[in-house]
Amino acid sequence: MMEDNSACKTASKIISERAFQNWLWVVIFSIAFAWVESAVVVYLRKIYFFGGFSFPLVIKWEGGRHVVDPLIRIEFGREIATIVILIAIGWMAGRNRFQKFCFFMLAFGLWDIFYYIWLYVMVGWPDSLMTWDLLFYVPLPWVGPVITPVLIALAMVVAGSLIIYFDEKGCDIRWRWYDMSIELTCGLVMIVAFCWDWKNILQIPGPVEYTGIPNPFAWWLYLPVYVFSVVYFAVKLRKSISNQPKSV
Repeated sequence: MMEDNSACKTASKIISERAFQNWLWVVIFSIAFAWVESAVVVYLRKIYFFGGFSFPLVIKWEGGRHVVDPLIRIEFGREIATIVILIAIGWMAGRNRFQKFCFFMLAFGLWDIFYYIWLYVMVGWPDSLMTWDLLFYVPLPWVGPVITPVLIALAMVVAGSLIIYFDEKGCDIRWRWYDMSIELTCGLVMIVAFCWDWKNILQIPGPVEYTGIPNPFAWWLYLPVYVFSVVYFAVKLRKSISNQPKSV
């Protein structure tokens, strides 16, 4: 019996060390990948926006139709491919499905945070955390102050790392499907906040004359949902952690 317990402890230690190594490599990858993303954005801004990061965006409308540059379609594909790469890294690093998703959150969060850090190192932008930025362009432009995606990214890094840590310690993390649904719904609502001003950003032609300059951000929609999602995660994680080892 003592030999069996010793073997279990040894196996558990090996698994934990492997998880830490995976965590470390995901961190290294995310930071390096963020440099690649930042460099690409600097090139794109140089080509299309004269090296700047200001609004309004360069938008062309002809006959009531949005004229899309062929390279923009390639950019759409690049943004989607970036997410696929981060998902793939999480899938390879995780020991189970829950960990795979958490490693994806870790990778995405660090990639997003260091994207802004490297941009500041490269070109001295953003000027502050309240500087407006175009976050994504799929399927509509996501726009918001830099602090808004950074807060989400920070929450993803902390949440993903905590779950991986407690999972490796053998805690029974009771995270149900409805818990995940609530958190994902909060994420979707925050995306709506980013896209709230899309007609103005795209300067839709019509009776209303849009400037393309971002209006005040939809804090009324973003902030309550963000705070709720963080508090909900903290409460559920605390309740769901059990001191009992997982059943085999």
